[in-house]
Amino acid sequence: MAMTIIAIAIFGIGLTFWYSPSQLISRSTEGLASSCEQVRTEITQLYPTNAEPHYQVTNPDLLQQVMYRETSKLQGVEGGYWDVASEFFGYAFPTYVGSSIKTDVPQSEMALLSALSRQAVDESNILTSVRQSVDAAVITVSCPVTTHRGLAAWLMKRTSLVPASLVGVLFGIFGLLAVIGTMMLVRNRNFERGWLTEREKLTEQLHDEAAPVPTTSAINDVQPFLLLLYQARQKRHNAERAINSLEAKLGQINELSIIGRAALAFAEELRGRIEQLQRDVTTVVSDTSTHQFEKLQRELDAAEYLCQALAQIDVRHKKQGPVAEVAMNRWTRALADFHQQRHANDRQTIAAVCDDDVHVITNPLLLRFTLDIIILHSLKFGPQAGEIFIRVCKQDDNVVLEVVDENPSVRRDVEQNLFRFDDVKPERYGDGLRLVKDLVSSLKGSVEFQSNGEISRFILKIPMTS
Repeated sequence: MAMTIIAIAIFGIGLTFWYSPSQLISRSTEGLASSCEQVRTEITQLYPTNAEPHYQVTNPDLLQQVMYRETSKLQGVEGGYWDVASEFFGYAFPTYVGSSIKTDVPQSEMALLSALSRQAVDESNILTSVRQSVDAAVITVSCPVTTHRGLAAWLMKRTSLVPASLVGVLFGIFGLLAVIGTMMLVRNRNFERGWLTEREKLTEQLHDEAAPVPTTSAINDVQPFLLLLYQARQKRHNAERAINSLEAKLGQINELSIIGRAALAFAEELRGRIEQLQRDVTTVVSDTSTHQFEKLQRELDAAEYLCQALAQIDVRHKKQGPVAEVAMNRWTRALADFHQQRHANDRQTIAAVCDDDVHVITNPLLLRFTLDIIILHSLKFGPQAGEIFIRVCKQDDNVVLEVVDENPSVRRDVEQNLFRFDDVKPERYGDGLRLVKDLVSSLKGSVEFQSNGEISRFILKIPMTS
């Protein structure tokens, strides 16, 4: 708005100045002088170069044609010639639009034309004359014609003028508009500068999401948006709290699910142990040999171990659970010996090797149960003749455990879903290993499966301190 007012004021001042009496007279005088010079140039071209000036006008019609042709281009301009010897001759006013026929100059203007033409001839220069009244001006221009002695061409124009008082009033009005527009522009600029400063201040405050949203501002237009932002941020905080609460509940449910699946697997194996104990007790009753007592003792030890593990497994309290330092070299060898004696057949061999003296701080029950599942899975569904190899090495801040068997491959659909589903009683290689992934995740580790068409390996990566 301010720029529009200033533009109107500047345009008005320029238009008023353009149509002011002084500017109108100046432009008209310059135009008549240029036209008079054009008349003189055209007359000069009608005669030979360097010819002596004529004392008399022998061909006035020819000169009159030049004057008529030039004045016909200029609206409201009359013109003619003045000869000092014979005084006035020739007159043209082709653009005259009056109601009466005008064929000559009024007697009141004869004296002016005579004096101005004589002076132009004497001084050999273009001369101008301006007679100005309140609302009009008569502008006369005379220039000597060098092809004839004592001959001058003249042009006259009557111009209406805007009264000087009206010009002053217009200058005052448009000047006042310019002042008002400038004041509005300065005010707007100051407001914008203050608005930008306030915006930057608010932006810095709003970037800190932990800080409360300001509910007051120096900019009134921003006030409703601040209230909306405050309400939106409160709703978002409430939603985040609700989501965090749901995530915590889901985490607890997932942990309870892991515990339930592990406990179910323990219970299934324990049931098998108890059934074996029943058979062994029946055998001991009929056969009291030392060998049978030792076998019964081993079964009791295994059942006791499973009962302890079932009682202690709780992944919800990792920091308070049975965490201990495990020497992987000795631990994996004992694990391999255990499964070699209890679960492997005569043609299956279980071996373990540890690259260095690796020690890891973790939950040994969960780690043992994870490896038990994988080893038993390989013994049951892998080749019934061959070697299962357990390898341990240290990699950065993790310990890597590989369980390698000689199973050549699994179907692509089985490999894609290897750790996605649970199956307490799997029927083929690769089924029901979701529990392995969940147990490794509870130890903050990861598990993957690889197969090259000849051997398959389960790779567990456990942090050194989990």
